[in-house]
Amino acid sequence: MRKEIELSLNEYETLLNKAAVGSGLPWGVAEDAAACGAWFMSFGVNELDTWIAYLNDNLFWIDYCKKIDQPKSNKLNNIFDLAASVYVNPDTVIKFNSYEWNIQGLIIDGVKQIPSYRACLSEKQFKILNEYAYKTYAPATDESRLSGAGAGLSDND
Repeated sequence: MRKEIELSLNEYETLLNKAAVGSGLPWGVAEDAAACGAWFMSFGVNELDTWIAYLNDNLFWIDYCKKIDQPKSNKLNNIFDLAASVYVNPDTVIKFNSYEWNIQGLIIDGVKQIPSYRACLSEKQFKILNEYAYKTYAPATDESRLSGAGAGLSDND
């Protein structure tokens, strides 16, 4: 039995952002990549495996950001380009494969997606994201504990 992890959309986007930074993406690019992943999940579309597959490809995400910054050059090569186009111009009709964005929202294979504020991901996906996010954490030291981080050298709660 596969167990799913459920997070708020804000928790999910924060985890994506940390994972993106942990993979080596610059902060601004990581924020846009995280927003892209959260946008899909907000419609119940779990493209996380694809998102993770591109995580180590800095050029992919830099190109994604260029599509936001330079919308006139938008050519849809993948579903993430659709998200960039919608971000730039939410009042347009955009189609890519079975995905369509129009005034009604996101439609996939003719079915309107219902917006959600929750994210469901597999334990495996959650573990992978946390492995990347872990790279952003500062290591604990005795000096940091003595200066106020954590519970000090003795946790007596």
